[in-house]
Amino acid sequence: MRYTPAGIAVLAFAVEHHSMQAEAGQTRDVSLTLDCVAIGDNAKSLNGTSDGASLELSGFLGNRSNKSRWIVFHVTEFELK
Repeated sequence: MRYTPAGIAVLAFAVEHHSMQAEAGQTRDVSLTLDCVAIGDNAKSLNGTSDGASLELSGFLGNRSNKSRWIVFHVTEFELK
């Protein structure tokens, strides 16, 4: 975890997703790793989460920065499962 010059907590992390999805009448195995960022109280709360924990995340997709095309999931809410 890091802090912005204004003292706001920022946590960058990655999550892994694995599921079976239906597409065009077929079952497809979906696996991916997604870069995420949490800010403020969410960052502080997620910082203590152990590797391998099951989470349900809500938020939005955005670019890593104004000059980047790299996608990052911005976590606005989460729940430990």
